[in-house]
Amino acid sequence: MKTNNLSVTIIGCGWLGMPLAQLLIEQKNTVFGSVRNSERIEELRLVGIEPFIIDLEKSTEIPTEIAKSTSTLIITLPPIDRKNPARYARILEDLLRQFSDDTHVVFTSSTGIYPEETGNFEESFQFSSEQESTVLHRAEDAIRGSGKAHTIFRLGGLIGPKRHPIRFLQGRRRLKNPKGSINFVHQGDCLSAIMQAIDDRQLIGTFNLVFPSHPSRESYYDDAAKHYGFQAPEFEANEKIDRIISSEKVQADFNFQFEFRIDCFPEL
Repeated sequence: MKTNNLSVTIIGCGWLGMPLAQLLIEQKNTVFGSVRNSERIEELRLVGIEPFIIDLEKSTEIPTEIAKSTSTLIITLPPIDRKNPARYARILEDLLRQFSDDTHVVFTSSTGIYPEETGNFEESFQFSSEQESTVLHRAEDAIRGSGKAHTIFRLGGLIGPKRHPIRFLQGRRRLKNPKGSINFVHQGDCLSAIMQAIDDRQLIGTFNLVFPSHPSRESYYDDAAKHYGFQAPEFEANEKIDRIISSEKVQADFNFQFEFRIDCFPEL
């Protein structure tokens, strides 16, 4: 990576945004990071982030000096107000207007944008008018409509340090779709892809980011439970919904190499 001497603003310094900021700082970039209140300001300062307070539920106003100096804007936070998709899109639009037209925007969306049905889903999938009204779809449209160069990553189910769904599924009963496919991605591959997008501003567009191996839910969670010493969840024997999210485009266009296998279970 040759990413350095950039001014990067990260909206959402959480499980993904925080280690991303640390990678950027290690490569001699200036990183501004948002917090919702003053409680985390010192935590960000300790790793070299220049923090600022913004609660998007109340205001979208970015400090002018930060907005003007930002070469790359990264937005990585869960949608606000899923019951009102238009509201989150408006928040993003108001946010984006404050940054220069030359700002490169990287936005982390989700493969949850695709319907829960059998199919092999690629970025070219044609959504119905009802599907286009969802919070994720409208959020992505807000990014595309900003007029700025942008990279949208549709992240699969996230796993990584201190994060794996088996923590919440252990011992559960009557889970559905035992033969359905897993569509997960490790934090490490998310960080690599975002860093690669920052490094080469020509890599714009929308990309699924999912590890290209799709074990069944039942076998995957059985293996995870054995690894961690948890009680395995129990599944109902119901009809299979084989929903597979393709990552071929990101591998072809980015020449992106996935490095973190989803069956190498992270430390919890």
